[in-house]
Amino acid sequence: MSIEIKNLEHTYSKNTIFEFKALDDVSLNIEQDSFTAIIGKTGSGKSSLIQHLNAILLPDKGEIIIDEFRMDNTMAKKSFKSLRKKVGLVFQFSEYQLFEETILKDVMFGPINFGVDKKSAEETARRCLSLVNIDEKLFEKSPFELSGGQKRRVAIAGILAMDPDILVLDEPTIGLDPQGAIEIMNVFIDLKNNYNKTLVLVSHDMDFVYKYADEIVLMNKGKIIEKTDKVTFFNKPYLNEYNIDKPKVLQVYEKFVKKEASEFIDFDTMIKAIKEVNNHVK
Repeated sequence: MSIEIKNLEHTYSKNTIFEFKALDDVSLNIEQDSFTAIIGKTGSGKSSLIQHLNAILLPDKGEIIIDEFRMDNTMAKKSFKSLRKKVGLVFQFSEYQLFEETILKDVMFGPINFGVDKKSAEETARRCLSLVNIDEKLFEKSPFELSGGQKRRVAIAGILAMDPDILVLDEPTIGLDPQGAIEIMNVFIDLKNNYNKTLVLVSHDMDFVYKYADEIVLMNKGKIIEKTDKVTFFNKPYLNEYNIDKPKVLQVYEKFVKKEASEFIDFDTMIKAIKEVNNHVK
């Protein structure tokens, strides 16, 4: 399912001393089944943009078209529920959304809210909790007894249980250890590759962006600076201007090309170790 954004504008605290234009004439197309990363400095408009994708925010001007839904400043509230079945948003601190007395009930809530019977909702919840590696022994525990990382996994399972066509991920790996972050990202990649999900990621982690995303959208001061494929993007000369670090794998590669790899690798120690291994083999 594709996303078409046309001339989108949004201003917070209008007509007050705190007035702030978060989005300024934003136009963007995100193709179906793609994985698009939206990046930029804090305050560049990333979170404001993605909150329009399932009508948490509505445009002041412009529109967003997703399937049969056309979102503008006249959109009726009765359409929100159907839209949010198609567009699932994993908030930056999505664990704050947990509220039910048990983990299982929390994940079941979304499907039941969309009309799924209790038995089917429980089956779906159990499957989604397993996908994010929550042990079945924890299903009857309160979500508030979990660690921060476990809460994040349960919150993600709750979004997956609603089976949206588009998954919008706002820093989804915050609070997870490195292995846990990889596991969660692999779940999202599997959903994209095997179930034709469209993924939109907001992240400051350029290593994750480079590893997983197909295309990159750079934002600054509420505007789209550029949308391009990741290989082209990370070869742009202006990355420092927008405080964008190159992924570590590219940094190391460039050091090798420039014969500066010794900054990362102790070649003397490496050569000595290789010689010792060779002597031992002989």
